Amino acid sequence: MVSRYLHMFARWGRMFWGSSYYHLPQGLGKLFVPNKVEGYFNDLTAKTKWEGPTDENNIPINRIEDGSLVYFATTIVQKGLGHWDKWLLSQNLKEKESFLSVCDWLVKNQDEEGGWPIWPQVGLSLSSPYSAMTQGEGISALVRAWSVTGDEIYLVSAQKALAPILRLIEEGGVARKVPEGIILEEVPSSHLSGILNGWIFALFGLYDFLIVEEISDVRKVMEQTLQTLVAYLPRYNAGYWSFYDLQENLASPFYHRLHIAQIEALGLAFPEYSEVFSRYHQEFGQQLLSWTNRTRAVIVKAWQKLKNPPEVLLR
Repeated sequence: MVSRYLHMFARWGRMFWGSSYYHLPQGLGKLFVPNKVEGYFNDLTAKTKWEGPTDENNIPINRIEDGSLVYFATTIVQKGLGHWDKWLLSQNLKEKESFLSVCDWLVKNQDEEGGWPIWPQVGLSLSSPYSAMTQGEGISALVRAWSVTGDEIYLVSAQKALAPILRLIEEGGVARKVPEGIILEEVPSSHLSGILNGWIFALFGLYDFLIVEEISDVRKVMEQTLQTLVAYLPRYNAGYWSFYDLQENLASPFYHRLHIAQIEALGLAFPEYSEVFSRYHQEFGQQLLSWTNRTRAVIVKAWQKLKNPPEVLLR
C-alpha cells in the first residue's frame, strides 16, 4: 500500500509539471473532418513520444506496478493514432510505417472474440476482459489502415472488434443496458461505472466504422448509446467541474480538458445534437477558466484519490 501511494504521488508530480506521458494534452484533432476517415477526433500526436521499452517493431511495452512488462493495447493503439495524425500533418513515411506497425500488431493480437483483453494483463478480474475504449480506438485505427492500404485484413479485423461492443457485459462484452439505453463501459464491472472519456472513445470507433461500412446492428447500437450519452450528460456536471464517471469521482484537470475536447468533436460529428454538446462544451470550458473552480477540483480530486487509490498503475 505504501508503494502504491508513493507511485501515485510521483505520478501526480509528473502530471502537475506536465511531464506525464499519460496526461499530455489531447485537444480537438488538428485534421478531424466529420464523416470522413481523415484526422482522428482528438490530437494524440503527443502519444508518439513514448520513452519506455519497446520491441523490435517499436511497439511500446508497459511496466506495471510489480515491475512486470506487458503489451497494453490501449497504450499501443493510442500511439498508433498519434502516428496517423503526424503522418497526415507531415507526410513523413516513417510516421505511416509506425502507424501500420501498430495496426499489424492489433490484427495479430486480436483474440477469437474480436477483442484485445487488457484487464487480465494487469491483474484485474472484471466482468469482461475488454474495454470499450480500447475496442473503439482499435476500430478507428484499423479503419484508417484499410483506407490508406486497401488491405481487407484491416477492415475484417475492425469488424471483428465490434463484437465485444455489441455484447452486453453479462455476455462478456462491454455494453451495459440501462433504462435510457446503452452505456459503453471502459471498465466493465458488476456495477455501473460510466467513465465518460472511455465511453466517448468507444462511440468514436462505431462512428468511424459506419463511415466505411453500413451494418444495421452497429448503427442501432451507436444511435442508442449516443442518445443515452445525451441523456446522461447532466449527471457528469458537478456544477463547478466535470465528473470522471457516474460514481461522482471528479475529473482531474487533464480529464476535464479531455472532456471539453471530446464534446467539441461530438458536436461536429453529430450536428443533430449540436445544441446539447455546445452547451456542455461551453459550460465545462467556462468552469476551466475559473481559478476557484480549478483549485476546488484539485483539492476534491486529491481527497478522492487518497481515499480510494487506483488498483493499477501503469508506468
